[in-house]
Amino acid sequence: MSEASWKKNRKHRSQLTRSQQRAAWGLSAPAMILLFLFMILPFFMSVFYSFTSRQLVVSAKRPTSFVGFTNYEKVFTDKVTRQSFFNTLEYTLILVPSVMVLATLLALLVNRKARGVTIFRLIYFSPQVVTMTVVTVIWSAFFSGMEDGLFNMILKSFGIPAQKWLQDPNLAMPCIAVMSIWQCLGMQMIIVLGGLQFIPEEIYEAGTIDGCTSWQELIYITIPQLKNILVYVFISNTIYSLKMFTQVFMLTQGGPSNSTTTLVYRMYEEGFTNKRVGRTSALAVVFFLIVLVISQVQNKVTEDK
Repeated sequence: MSEASWKKNRKHRSQLTRSQQRAAWGLSAPAMILLFLFMILPFFMSVFYSFTSRQLVVSAKRPTSFVGFTNYEKVFTDKVTRQSFFNTLEYTLILVPSVMVLATLLALLVNRKARGVTIFRLIYFSPQVVTMTVVTVIWSAFFSGMEDGLFNMILKSFGIPAQKWLQDPNLAMPCIAVMSIWQCLGMQMIIVLGGLQFIPEEIYEAGTIDGCTSWQELIYITIPQLKNILVYVFISNTIYSLKMFTQVFMLTQGGPSNSTTTLVYRMYEEGFTNKRVGRTSALAVVFFLIVLVISQVQNKVTEDK
């Protein structure tokens, strides 16, 4: 190829590359604009407001002023806010391990080649298609503290006294966690089931030839082969549990005695009930950093060496 032809081809490729770049930017522009307006810009506004005394409704009597790190100090010294950290941690510690174990067991159950297994998959997945608002309305009747509540009637049949459930500070958060596990378990089961169906049958056949029991197949074949899937379930459910809001808002309003107030619900209280946007923004920034650190630690611990 002559030098002139080489330069001509190079110029043509350069023009084609620039044309592709312009097309890519043009096609992604609507999404980029929405991302900037509704995610990036609000985040930086929250960081800015976290250093001010900004109120939800600005008035001449209480103008916005710079307060430094006062809002961040309040985040860690306010009794209710500190309790919301522990409540969120409790909810996460109940939900995440339970979902991982139960989703794996259900996936193993419905992965069998048996008649009617499709019906079981449908039954297990069906709560996922119901919105959390509807779920909370249904389960509020189950958790009724009255004698005719569903769970109290079950306890009564065994001679156990009725419980207050959502009115009991010791039971309220576990009750909400149980409801959330029931609602999200179907989707996690489908995710794990997808991973199970991609495990080659030859591995199990080799294990059978080597004399592996069902338990050994689970520990030494199934779980290692599901590592990436389980890591995803672990990380996604951790982030999901940290964002818990609807259940508390619909069932307990943070009570009793703030035993179910979570970080996100505390943001709602500070921003819309107490109308303190500055303090809400500081809490949102702290929450963002917590989620970021947890995600990075999880990725570091579970990454494939």
